[in-house]
Amino acid sequence: MSTGFVCIGAVYIDTILSVPKFPNEDEKLRATGHTRRRGGNCTNTLEVLSQLVARGEQTKGEPRAQLYLLSVLPERPSADIRFISQSIPKVNIDTGCIFREGFENAASSYIIQAAANNSRTIVSHNPLPEMTTQEFIDGASAIWKQSEVKQHWFHFEGRIPVVTEASVRWLTDKFPSAKISVECEKPERDYMVHVAREADVVFFSKIWAEAQSYNDPWTFLGAQIKDMKPGAILVCTWGSAGATCVRNNTHQAEDHEWASTTAWKPATGPLDVIETIGAGDTFIAGFLYALNREGEWTLQQKLEFANELAGRKVSQVGFGGLSEQMRLA
Repeated sequence: MSTGFVCIGAVYIDTILSVPKFPNEDEKLRATGHTRRRGGNCTNTLEVLSQLVARGEQTKGEPRAQLYLLSVLPERPSADIRFISQSIPKVNIDTGCIFREGFENAASSYIIQAAANNSRTIVSHNPLPEMTTQEFIDGASAIWKQSEVKQHWFHFEGRIPVVTEASVRWLTDKFPSAKISVECEKPERDYMVHVAREADVVFFSKIWAEAQSYNDPWTFLGAQIKDMKPGAILVCTWGSAGATCVRNNTHQAEDHEWASTTAWKPATGPLDVIETIGAGDTFIAGFLYALNREGEWTLQQKLEFANELAGRKVSQVGFGGLSEQMRLA
């Protein structure tokens, strides 16, 4: 796996309050737990990827991969930078990131996790000015110049769709060998559908599909694929119903390659849902790893690997030790 993974998105510091139930307005409620940790789609994905890459190197002798974050962060001397870098020690944040002088605090999220129905309510605040296209170009160029890998993979969270579109088009023009994946997660970022048409892999969420009045992933993906580039893989996760994906082999519907899997469950007993925060990011890490690993897995096997990894994640708090639970052969 001589690949350089570059993840582009925001970094958050999460404060998670565990409560028995979601509070009513103007109600006082005692929390049963309190956790502070680093969050954000891309850094969650990178944390899990770093585990999988390290395990692949140790157990299968896979070539070393390089992991990069390209994000807007507070100024270098800040306590938040130390906290973030310590949480992802195997990820290079120095080469591509934009450090905003005069800002000491990273973006933050306050998450209320209610045990009664496993819901999570998130309130976020981001004081940092968003990344510009030129800042992306500068960061990506620095990473490309420094890295010593054969293949580069750029994964976009897609925070600002217009900037993401310009960044993707610059990449495809300047570095046509680069692979690109994007997330279409939040329906309000509907312009991301234009970016998706330029990508090699697109990750759609259930709520994205439902916002377009689709009730299942097969019908939804079947309607999208005609607009995608040849060879593109479209993935749609569907919560407790599992995940489905399709590869656009040609523009003839009968030639598309499909894969689908139900939600992962342990061999014995039910799946205990402990924490769903970061499950989607974990799925993406598993799928990107499976696409780039040494040896041949079918599309079905790649999907099942990512699905199992995400299933194991929801049965624990955080991301620690996930790779050790997976079979990489």
